[in-house]
Amino acid sequence: MFTNETRTLVGLDVGSTSVKLVELSGNPGAFYLENLALAVIEAPRDEAAVLAAVRSARDACEEGGRRVVGSVSGPHVAVRSFHFPRMAEKDVKGAVRYEGSQVIAFDIADAYVDYTAMKTASDSRTMDVLFVAAIKAEVDSKVQLMRSCGFDPRSIGVDALVLLEALLAAQEQSATVAIVDIGARTTSIGIARRDTVPFMRDVDIAGDTYTRTIGELLGIDLKEAEKVKMIEVATNPAVAQATGTVTRHLVEEIFRSIAYYKSRDDGSEVDRIYLCGGGSGFPDLSRTLEEVTGIRVLPWSSLELVKVDENRFDKATVDHLAPFVSLAAALAMAEGVH
Repeated sequence: MFTNETRTLVGLDVGSTSVKLVELSGNPGAFYLENLALAVIEAPRDEAAVLAAVRSARDACEEGGRRVVGSVSGPHVAVRSFHFPRMAEKDVKGAVRYEGSQVIAFDIADAYVDYTAMKTASDSRTMDVLFVAAIKAEVDSKVQLMRSCGFDPRSIGVDALVLLEALLAAQEQSATVAIVDIGARTTSIGIARRDTVPFMRDVDIAGDTYTRTIGELLGIDLKEAEKVKMIEVATNPAVAQATGTVTRHLVEEIFRSIAYYKSRDDGSEVDRIYLCGGGSGFPDLSRTLEEVTGIRVLPWSSLELVKVDENRFDKATVDHLAPFVSLAAALAMAEGVH
């Protein structure tokens, strides 16, 4: 049995409108839910409100752990793949840094950089390298936020890559999958099959886009538009038509991402698309995406990989929160964190 004395890890997803926290114990194949919390950010973009929401999520977890993993996404991070002639490990770092400085939209001197060489045949004359760069100020801000709330930051990941890692761990070896995480301000898209260089892209069509569209259509503020989005989309034809346009634009971006992935040297047909995030249940999104791509679309949450003690947690509540906390749960599954 796992208890709170067992080494645990907290996944902390600080979004633009809410904070999600998931604490897990165990190891791949045997994760156990220890804590789960969601706290609304009362005033988005306000640092004090974000801090209050993180502390609220932390305080909701009795005797929760403090070792935490966070993440970044959007314009603050760049993920690229490079195809190099096979070279010694000592030469890879310089090559990656040089190539990376040529293709990212910000100064590499202002970024934290990491990379990993993908598995290749021992007799291969080439190698594929996954390169990640994140703006230092954004990463440092996340780390400082965690520390100010009493957490012990262990690592910072990239949203789509973290979700892909969790998803691929549950897939058969040959499957090529896409994960689409629809948040409030950003939709993160990740595509890969195991042991290949993943493709990752963030687009700025997300939950808030639906809210703004409804607000403009009805001439109401964003707070009221959010309520309409949650309640009236299925019953108000005008609202449904307006939001349907947003859905089509989002689906087009996902389709373009899949088409680009397939065009790469190591690209392949995508077998399934998995949706998660707070906006993943929007009406007609799954159906429209299936119609446009011809690929089966399924709801998914990394909580599906976690054992839940129903004597401690209400199953209906956990099921309801699962799409929202998928990233936080995937972060709590991070391997190699000590």
